[in-house]
Amino acid sequence: MGGALLALREDQWFDRKSTRIKARALGDALVGFANADGGTIVVGLSDGRVEGIGALGSRLNDLMQAHVDFCVPPVRAVATTIACINDGGEPDELLVLDVSPSDGVVHANQRDEVLLRMGDETRKLSFTQRQELTYDRGHGSYEARALAGVGLEEVRAPLLQAYADALGAPDNTRLVQARGLMKGSDLTVAGCLLFAARPQVHLPEAYLRVLRYRGSERGTGARQQLVEDHRVEGPIPEALNEARLVIERLQPVRRALAG
Repeated sequence: MGGALLALREDQWFDRKSTRIKARALGDALVGFANADGGTIVVGLSDGRVEGIGALGSRLNDLMQAHVDFCVPPVRAVATTIACINDGGEPDELLVLDVSPSDGVVHANQRDEVLLRMGDETRKLSFTQRQELTYDRGHGSYEARALAGVGLEEVRAPLLQAYADALGAPDNTRLVQARGLMKGSDLTVAGCLLFAARPQVHLPEAYLRVLRYRGSERGTGARQQLVEDHRVEGPIPEALNEARLVIERLQPVRRALAG
């Protein structure tokens, strides 16, 4: 197992750490993953070697508790161990930390520094970047609500794949969960609006209307100037594109007389 994990490329969702890492430094890595899309950290691998964690002693517990002791607020992480053969040819274990993405909060370390996993690096954010992350994480509670029984089977696959390709994400399911678009096996309101083939089945009022009026005033009652009313449904990316086409068709075309 250790050799297979050494062969994996470190990226947005995976990182290796030596057994020499301090719990405080591991907390920084956990904060970075939680503020991004979550991921997995394996402790006991370094410089192409399988170190194993057998010699850590009491330090192992410090590393397993780093997500609570050195992250504010605590990061959601599950710590497990897996068997391996270390470089000395002896049976050993590796520590695996599966980090969940934050749920509407921004995590910091004990020095009140906010970090973010970007590619294969964990970077400290500037004040401005921290504010942007805070705004990004502060999504409304309604859009984050799960729709019971609305799962990935209702997703329009090409839309979700295009989204994953744009972000370079290898796992579509993990991506939508990490971005707060899915909770458990259910899409959230936001996930349904973005990717479901027919979101209006579950959210009847989620549609666009393109209206055209005669003249420059809307009017009311018998004096209403409405001449065309188009209802546009479907997932947001497709609905926006269709609405744009309708608007282009309804826009007046300037005609110049030939001289």
